[in-house]
Amino acid sequence: MKDVTVAARYARALFIVTEKRSETARALEDLHGLVEVLKPGTSVAGFLASPEVRLAEKRKTLERAFEGRVVRSVAVFVDLLLRKKRMRDFPTIVEQFEALVEKALGVRLAHVVSAVPLEPAETRRLHDALEKHWETHIKLTSEVDPALIGGALVRLGDTVVDRSVRTLLESIAEQLHEARV
Repeated sequence: MKDVTVAARYARALFIVTEKRSETARALEDLHGLVEVLKPGTSVAGFLASPEVRLAEKRKTLERAFEGRVVRSVAVFVDLLLRKKRMRDFPTIVEQFEALVEKALGVRLAHVVSAVPLEPAETRRLHDALEKHWETHIKLTSEVDPALIGGALVRLGDTVVDRSVRTLLESIAEQLHEARV
C-alpha cells in the first residue's frame, strides 16, 4: 500500500484553490488529460526529469505549453510540483483530487470483485441496484479474482456483500464440520 499523505495534502490545497475560483470540474478534466502526457516513459516526463535541462527552461516550456489549454490554477500547480520535485507524485495527487471532488459531489465508491469479467450489462445492473439501494451516486470499479470460483464480492465503504462461491463453500464446510452425526 502506498503512502498518499503528501499527495493528499497537495490535492487538498489544489481543491481549495479551484473551489474558490469555481473551476474544480475543469481542473479535474485538465488533470486527467495531463496524467497521460506526464506519465513515466513519455517524452514530456523525460524532459521534465532530465538533469541536463535547467529548471527555468522546464518552467518556461510548461508555461508556453499550458497557455490557453489548461486553467491557470492547474498550470501554476504543475509548476509548483516541478519546483518542489514532486512530479513523481502527480498521478497520486490527481487520484486524491478526484476523490475530493467526488466526495464534495456526494459520490460513494464501490468495488466489485468477480470470478470472471462482468459483462457491461451486468456491471450496469449492479451499478443501478447499488445506487437505488444506497440512494446516492456510486462510482463502481471492478477487478477479477479467479480464486472466488464464481459469484462476486462488493465493497462499499465499510459494508461488504460477499456472494462468492468460495465463501459459500467455506460456510458449508464449516457447518458440516460443526454438525454432529
